Amino acid sequence: MRHFVLSLFGLLVCAQLWAAEPASTFEVALDNGLQMQVDVCTDRIFRVRIAPGDFPESLLERYGVLKTDWAPVQVTRKKEGRNTVLTTDACRLTIDRSNGAIRLQDLDGRTRIRKVAFLPAGDPLGESLGKSLNETFGPHRNSDGIIGDTTRGEIEKFENLEVSDYDRNSILAVDLGPEERFYGGGSTSRDHIQHRGEVLRMWTTIQKTEAPMPFMMSSEGWGIFNNTTRKNFFDIGRYDKNRMLIYNLSDGADFYLFAGESMPDVLNLYTSVTGRSYLLPKWAYGLAFGGHMMEDQMELMDDALRFRSENIPCDLLWLEPQWMSKYYDYSTQKNWDYKRFPGESYWEEGKLPKYENNALFISRLHKLGFKVALWLCIDHDMSIAQEDYLAEQAGKPTSGQEHWFDHLMNFVDQGIDGFKLDPARTLDEHPDREYYNGYTDREMHNMNQVLLPMQMNRTFREHKGIRSFHHYCGGYAGSQHWGALQSGDNGGGRTAMFDQLNLGMSGLMNTSCDVMWDPNEMASLHMGVLLPWTQINSWFTLFHPWYFPPKEKQMYRDYVQLRYNLMPYIYSTAVQGSVTGMPMVRSMPLSFPDDRNVDDMVYQYMLGDNLLVGVFSDSIYLPRGEWINFWNGQTIQGTAAKVHVPVPDNRAGLLFIKAGAILPMQKPVQYIDSTPLDTLLLQVYPCGNSTFTMYEDDGVTFKHEEGAIAKTRFDCSQTESGVTLTIQPVEGYYEGMPISRTYVCTIALAVAPTAVELDGRSVEGWQYENGKLQVTITQPDVKEKIEIKFLSFD
Repeated sequence: MRHFVLSLFGLLVCAQLWAAEPASTFEVALDNGLQMQVDVCTDRIFRVRIAPGDFPESLLERYGVLKTDWAPVQVTRKKEGRNTVLTTDACRLTIDRSNGAIRLQDLDGRTRIRKVAFLPAGDPLGESLGKSLNETFGPHRNSDGIIGDTTRGEIEKFENLEVSDYDRNSILAVDLGPEERFYGGGSTSRDHIQHRGEVLRMWTTIQKTEAPMPFMMSSEGWGIFNNTTRKNFFDIGRYDKNRMLIYNLSDGADFYLFAGESMPDVLNLYTSVTGRSYLLPKWAYGLAFGGHMMEDQMELMDDALRFRSENIPCDLLWLEPQWMSKYYDYSTQKNWDYKRFPGESYWEEGKLPKYENNALFISRLHKLGFKVALWLCIDHDMSIAQEDYLAEQAGKPTSGQEHWFDHLMNFVDQGIDGFKLDPARTLDEHPDREYYNGYTDREMHNMNQVLLPMQMNRTFREHKGIRSFHHYCGGYAGSQHWGALQSGDNGGGRTAMFDQLNLGMSGLMNTSCDVMWDPNEMASLHMGVLLPWTQINSWFTLFHPWYFPPKEKQMYRDYVQLRYNLMPYIYSTAVQGSVTGMPMVRSMPLSFPDDRNVDDMVYQYMLGDNLLVGVFSDSIYLPRGEWINFWNGQTIQGTAAKVHVPVPDNRAGLLFIKAGAILPMQKPVQYIDSTPLDTLLLQVYPCGNSTFTMYEDDGVTFKHEEGAIAKTRFDCSQTESGVTLTIQPVEGYYEGMPISRTYVCTIALAVAPTAVELDGRSVEGWQYENGKLQVTITQPDVKEKIEIKFLSFD
């Protein structure tokens, strides 16, 4: 009993801490009768609420998507005429008490946000802009559902105007500077990544806007997040070229303002509110392959053996709907089709607890180095589990109703490592549904897209204590914190790139698409293996590597091997993104914000700091500086212009390395962590002074959230007398971290050095050929610095 009381007390304390109000809250009485509240979350993050009455709790706040336990902030408040001024150590927020208009400045007087005005319900612009939105988007019609769902009956084809009740809607009007560009919004545009001049619809819709994000950031280093789950619109200089008009289907506004030094800084601030990107288990950044939906366990095992015998690395095999005894089973009673996929002995069907049978197909796959995932379809009231979770934290009675994700833990106990969460039918609208929490689709439709990965994440984590692999094509603000995202049934071609880049600039890191679903299959593969995670979905096709002609099969093998060789660099970028909010795939304007030529560039991107990827073209824009062709080692001087570069016959796209890059790579493997990572292949491209920090963790647990991350910094300095490569002592620790390491260093040098030294001692055995020097160096203790010098060029 005493243990129960202490546990209950602990839960209550945790709940109170999580639900704590921001440390600095200011009420501002407005002359127009509206109420305003400003929460100073940090010295650069401000939450603003304006309404004719009380401020309701947002669902994103209630359900733990938004951070609320902010540390105290030093704020001074004073009146200056009709203005109230709130000043932090970094910013000055000025509020006009006559109408609530806001201006945000740096302490040096630089204006970040010129003016944010709240136009209340009844303002004439509400009707005129609302009619324009209806003309733009037309009547909204329920979708036909997802491809392949033959279990669904007749679908009700309801049609509604996008916007109605004009006199009940409000608008946030943000003044824009003449040169400002705007990025974000999630997957709401497949025409642009720079959104000035566009209007974006924040309502999840299959094959249109699967993952809208009500967030926009300016090229001038500020951002705004609209904290609502109702349908809303961002009109960025379309209706009024000088203003961003955020149209809300409510009479109040709840929004956050971010003041950063750059767009990456704004992403850091935004994801500190809505959550950092989920760090997948390390193996999930390898190849994921889904076979044909007509396959059975024997054909699946043959696929696994062929991957290994063909020397094509692969980590995950997932099963499409054919694994279920009932096709497209939405219920919590689903089970294996014992004739095709016996996940357990059929005579143990009703027995509990479940376990992994080491003689059946799941265990056999595990022993071959594969993980196994299952396809799922869902049609359930997610608010039940969420409200019960809150009730448990508060020590209150729960509903007693079924939680959808709980039944999946039986499959996890049988060895399943993750799940593919299909959009059916969560992305569908349910206009007649009243949810357990008392809301309707008006508030819950967007919210469901977050609850789905959130509850999958929480259930698996509580059951297993390790990271799971799960992905979903829907999303909304905060969904980046709970899983990976695949950009819907939009193929693996040019259209997919808009989603990858727009989502990356909206706080999402783990994005991918249906790789190879494009007429140019190899070009799609080139793009796909250089995305944050890679899936090849062969559910209705034959994308198995061994079914391709010899030339294409070799390209297939080469590309997948390339991804695995780059895994230390790729995974480091993932860990970094989970800490900072920076995406793995970075748009050109995010990486080169001062180069106006890249404002709306789509078919090329940076993978991490150092790799420039060109897709679906043999022309590429090279920003100023030196770039090295990955395929042939040729150096090209970037002149801020497009150049034509022939794509090798055995490749399907362009790939360049930024001069100064330091790329940690690994030896060929068949699957992630098949061998200890105690040897790294370090590719170095000297150019002045450069640095790269490699991030690592255990790749499995959640200990990285507690700081169990190791960082190794590599510094390279090029002078007239030679090149110095310094491997700094490892900072941090994670369980299983190598205590020593071997580096096979390959240095791009125009001419051979006269000597190579390690910590002042001469090194023998190095080789120089075709502009590259290779030397193997041992670091006996990763906590000790080593310095390698390549001296005295002739």
